Amino acid sequence: MTIDSQFFVETKNFLKKISNKYLLPNTGKLNQLQVQIKKDNSKVTQYDLILENELTLYFNNKGFNNIISEETNYKIFNYENYLTIDPIDGTKNFIDGIKKFVIMISYIQNNNSIFSIIYNPSDDSFYHCFNNQVFKNFNIINNFVYSALIGHLNTNAKSYYKNLINSYIEIPRSRSIGYDVIEILEGNRSLISFYKCKIWDLFPALSFIINLNFNSNHSSFDFSLETLDRGLIFYAKI
Repeated sequence: MTIDSQFFVETKNFLKKISNKYLLPNTGKLNQLQVQIKKDNSKVTQYDLILENELTLYFNNKGFNNIISEETNYKIFNYENYLTIDPIDGTKNFIDGIKKFVIMISYIQNNNSIFSIIYNPSDDSFYHCFNNQVFKNFNIINNFVYSALIGHLNTNAKSYYKNLINSYIEIPRSRSIGYDVIEILEGNRSLISFYKCKIWDLFPALSFIINLNFNSNHSSFDFSLETLDRGLIFYAKI
């Protein structure tokens, strides 16, 4: 496999192609037969499955054969080198016609993030991080200077983090971790917490967050499976 600027350009073009074909024409237009309830009571649509298959084939052709994805491929054979895929992060928003859903991808090697991608189909925005830099549509994103903490903490998190964060401006979650990260990258959110996330949600999101100049309740961690069990919070330096 070759991971270079051309790889990201080709991937962005592919994500746009499948989004235009499957996601944008069907946002908020699904019928009952196109939506199922999973064992964890979350929803999955036929387009989650279609996109996951399209993405798996695409990355297989790029040389990524060890893939863990949300809907069909839970088990991987090598935890030292693998790709994660979340075909629609924010499925409920997609069903409800709320344009706050994204495609999320990350590549993890030896407990380090090599690259991650968040693609917003609604405005064709392609965010990726690689070599400790964060890009939007292939232009480097510089850190924002915040004057206030803006975000969301649930009741348990408010108690847990009371010694870290005294006050903040409350804005609700978007129901998509990836979209919340986009709001951080765009300077509209400066506080994000993670608890009981899945590997295909958490690792792409963290790949972006750790490249920002944020405080955290953990001094260090890596992209090992133990990270999934941690309560994590990141907040801008004010």
